[in-house]
Amino acid sequence: MKQRNMRILFALLATIAIAGTAGWFFFVRQAGPQILEFDIARDGKGIMAIFDRDWDWLIPGSRDTFSPELMMAYRAPQQNPLYAGRLKIKVMRDGDALIGFVAWYMKSPEVGFLNFLDINPEYRGKGYAEKLLRYGMDQMFKAGAKKLEMVTWPHNVRSRALYDRVGWKVKRIDGQVHYEYYP
Repeated sequence: MKQRNMRILFALLATIAIAGTAGWFFFVRQAGPQILEFDIARDGKGIMAIFDRDWDWLIPGSRDTFSPELMMAYRAPQQNPLYAGRLKIKVMRDGDALIGFVAWYMKSPEVGFLNFLDINPEYRGKGYAEKLLRYGMDQMFKAGAKKLEMVTWPHNVRSRALYDRVGWKVKRIDGQVHYEYYP
């Protein structure tokens, strides 16, 4: 009887140890930065802070021609209600911290357009921009894109180096740098 109880106790302890190890492994794997669906209540202020800081990189020109608040509220890439719901926005977070965001939409069934990609300064240089960029690209291809497009500025040297490294090609430069990407 004593031996049977010892085997049961050993089996119980082994089960607890295995379950604890599996739980620890799951927790550790889930810890760290994650790409999540944009939630305006959770992410809106952080993205507005990014726009306020990086306006000249994201939307050079007058603030009268573009409203990040409307973009987020209506998920619209342009100031036109016909585009409501077309913009996909994803954020990268590490717990409560907003690392950055990416936004894109399908210009047509076969052409995806990368609208925005920005990382908060304290997270730059750690590969997060590339992860968000590749995530957005993958999602556009899954939606049927055969070609991707984006526009940036000649003085956006660091981002341009990322786009070049990932395989985007310059289509033309006319005050802005127009990029294309084919799989």
